[in-house]
Amino acid sequence: MGLMSFVCKSRIMSRVAVSGLSLALMNPSAAASATKPAAVFTGISLSVDSPTVPPGGTLQMQVFVTEPNPILKGKQGVRFAAVKAAALTTPVTAIAAPVSLLGTIRDASLFSTGGDVSGVAVGKSGGTQVFFTSPLTSFGTALDTPVMTIQIPVSAAGTVGQTVDLTLDPNNSLWYDPASNLYPVELRSGVMTVGGTLSVSDVTPGAGIVQPGKIISIKGIGFDSSSKVDIAEAAIATTRFVSANLIQVTLSAPFDIRGKRIRVTNAYKELVTYYPYQRTTKQGTSNHPLIASSIPIFAQTSWKVGFFRPTASGTIFSGIALQNVNAVRANVVLRLTRNGVLLATQNVILGVKSSLARDLAEMFPGVAAATGTRLRVSSDQPIQMMGLLADDSTRTVLPINPTSTP
Repeated sequence: MGLMSFVCKSRIMSRVAVSGLSLALMNPSAAASATKPAAVFTGISLSVDSPTVPPGGTLQMQVFVTEPNPILKGKQGVRFAAVKAAALTTPVTAIAAPVSLLGTIRDASLFSTGGDVSGVAVGKSGGTQVFFTSPLTSFGTALDTPVMTIQIPVSAAGTVGQTVDLTLDPNNSLWYDPASNLYPVELRSGVMTVGGTLSVSDVTPGAGIVQPGKIISIKGIGFDSSSKVDIAEAAIATTRFVSANLIQVTLSAPFDIRGKRIRVTNAYKELVTYYPYQRTTKQGTSNHPLIASSIPIFAQTSWKVGFFRPTASGTIFSGIALQNVNAVRANVVLRLTRNGVLLATQNVILGVKSSLARDLAEMFPGVAAATGTRLRVSSDQPIQMMGLLADDSTRTVLPINPTSTP
């Protein structure tokens, strides 16, 4: 994996070097100049849809690129602004004290045509920063799937007409081309409006090839017998309305469902769009606040053995994230060594469709996972795994891909 270090440079940027790659974290003035569009724009143009979500529904914030460009790595900040009272359709005098419309971020996803993109969303309330890397640079090359989605519950106390700005932060927007050069960036933010009755909160299965006859469960609120489902290019064989919270469909041909557009409509011409992905149950919570406030986003590659090179220096530390998408539990063994000498071993049982993220200090209490050590992760089932390079001082958590050799 190579040397991992943080090197501070002037007031214009600080650069994080990881595995021979670097992620520049620029200050607001530098980021503003980087995002200024040229006369003929050839950079990354990002757009956020502006959905309508009913009270008690689920917002899936969807970020698209408007022109395909290969992306190697970067970060994007997202902020959720306060409620705009002026947008309310109900008289202000009839409304109690303002409520927080959006809850804590439930999870996030990244989509790439090669399935190679991984990332970490840092922060779960009021906004987040998503750090990402795409070794095959297939990230950003598709137009029919968002590059990023963020899923957040909407308060049941919301009032029709209330709005929340879904802001792409220009001061935390860095997108690198395959040669590690910064793209110029254009950002178009969106607005969520409270209204309607339809909302989709989850689709299972959310990833993999769905075979003919296998049930696809679409969960949400506001469904009725008039609800219709459309799934991208898939041929739907049957649709069954189960309840206001569940519709089940089957397909007539095999279909890779991850990241494919799903639309639900009703007789009132309401429309909700959702992009599925694999969701897992979080297995415990890290005691390290920065890791606990972060959401790992895994690449689609599975491993039975992977190697990492931890680092520790001041406020910088390493962590590990694991995800089991199998229908059986995975028995995972973590071995920490230095110069071939075993320092510590930790056994982890990763439940069915479960995930965890931890500071390595939690995995190996009393043994420092310091620079120069090696971490071997092995599993009896193929699982998704990712290293975490974190810095408490900057609240940065970078995704680190495993390697097949130490």
